[in-house]
Amino acid sequence: MDKNEALKILEDSKPSCAIRMMVDSCLGEDKGNDVWNRAAVILSEITNRYPSFTKEEYVHVKGIFNASALYLSLKEATQDKALEIIEKGMASYAKETAKTYQRMVKIPFGKTIFLKGFAKGARTMFGESAGFRQKFHHADGDSLRFDVLACPYVRYTTELGCPEIAHIFCENDIYAYAYLKGIVFERTQTLGTGGTKCDFYLYKSK
Repeated sequence: MDKNEALKILEDSKPSCAIRMMVDSCLGEDKGNDVWNRAAVILSEITNRYPSFTKEEYVHVKGIFNASALYLSLKEATQDKALEIIEKGMASYAKETAKTYQRMVKIPFGKTIFLKGFAKGARTMFGESAGFRQKFHHADGDSLRFDVLACPYVRYTTELGCPEIAHIFCENDIYAYAYLKGIVFERTQTLGTGGTKCDFYLYKSK
């Protein structure tokens, strides 16, 4: 992959564009252009280090690589503000995407559909073929409990030298699931914040 291909990937990525907007807001458009172009170079280098993934794993990896490249570029431009900017950019994207789930749970039987769909999706999206290791405890239309025991977000951010951004992906879950009407989202720890597992528990509120 060359720089131009990497630029196209960044431009087509909604999370990356949300981060770009935050970079421009905090550093100015000229500095933002520099960060963006440098991130494309870093992204091409990262991608060339990891030439192949399963289809399921790449769903996660592309977001990890994009965010890592932008963060590493930001660190070169502003050591003090890099983490704050990446956090705010990802949060703005996550809050926007959460609106889809918020609308879903409001429709008739929406909470049941959401919980069953989440359970089905989690087994594959967070399964071994996607680079995770997990243990399911319970799943039906009323509640869902499972643990993530190994995670590509922690693995790759660590390998790329930026483990301090792993938590932003954990926080995306909070924005997505913690504000759903009629659904309670509980999690006491995550791998990305130094825990031994990510203990997901979602259930219908009484």
